[in-house]
Amino acid sequence: MRVLVVGANGQLGARCCGKLVSSGHTVRAVVRTSQRGERVASMGAEVVLGDLRAPDGLRDHLAGVDAVVITANPVVPRTGDDPAAVEAGLIRLLDGVATSGVRRVVLASLPDPGVPNPPPMVVARRRLEQHVLERVPESVIPRFPPFMEVWIALVGSSIPLRGEKFATLGRPSPFLRLYRKGTATVVEDRGLMLVPGSPDIRNAFIAIDDVADVCVRAVEDPAALGGRIVDVAGPEVLTWRDVAATYQQVLGRPVRILSTPAPVYAAAAAALRPFATIASNTMALNHFIATTETNWPNAGGGILDPREMTTLREFLTAKAALPAELPTVR
Repeated sequence: MRVLVVGANGQLGARCCGKLVSSGHTVRAVVRTSQRGERVASMGAEVVLGDLRAPDGLRDHLAGVDAVVITANPVVPRTGDDPAAVEAGLIRLLDGVATSGVRRVVLASLPDPGVPNPPPMVVARRRLEQHVLERVPESVIPRFPPFMEVWIALVGSSIPLRGEKFATLGRPSPFLRLYRKGTATVVEDRGLMLVPGSPDIRNAFIAIDDVADVCVRAVEDPAALGGRIVDVAGPEVLTWRDVAATYQQVLGRPVRILSTPAPVYAAAAAALRPFATIASNTMALNHFIATTETNWPNAGGGILDPREMTTLREFLTAKAALPAELPTVR
């Protein structure tokens, strides 16, 4: 099967490329610059240059494609990125997909916050989900809980980023780098974990390797998954207190929690919105994490065997054994 991966040099997109190639598929990987595509090409993918923000989008790359995996999103934009332009480009891509003979789209998506006014990113993703199912009805939309490689790092640790050549949190994003400058290693250096919202919020955290496995299965199994939105939980539901306890076990030192009340993020998002869209969206995303629980009982979503998924203890133990120096993300 020929699969187009949109967002191929992102943390999830690159993992999908590698797994699809290993499964015998022909992968066409879309990147914006040739330099960013070098590592993906080394996995065996055909790298093509494309930009969702361009008027013609990725239309030229759809020829002969059987399935499209979309992992691209503007959560951590690079310098000069406009989240609205990226979302508009994804809509144009789907319009092209619908007329090109593509049989299936797999869209990696977000959990439902269950609140009247969800953050802009969630609103945009819901709009995209609807467009996917309208344009290509046999598509699959897996919704995932917080990724270990992202949110278990954002609490103040660089351990989850070890060995991650495509780390989302390693991107050259000015606002993110400013935030991480003073908080990137407070867990391992000071035994302090920075939690968004209540420490008792529960999430079924999931490793990106498992997320990529779900996306590959969604490409390969049209009969079982076509036309569905599926909540895919990680192997265990944990509170932030459980996360702190796991860090404590792995590091062999006490780890205490410093929590920021959810209304602080809401107020920051509102204050920043008139003049700093990206910073405002980031604060809104933190508010989303501070108020949304993914205490889902369906580990693996009926797609993966929960017994074969990565637990947080396994994840942190493996990461802690890697060199502390982090790869450069392009």
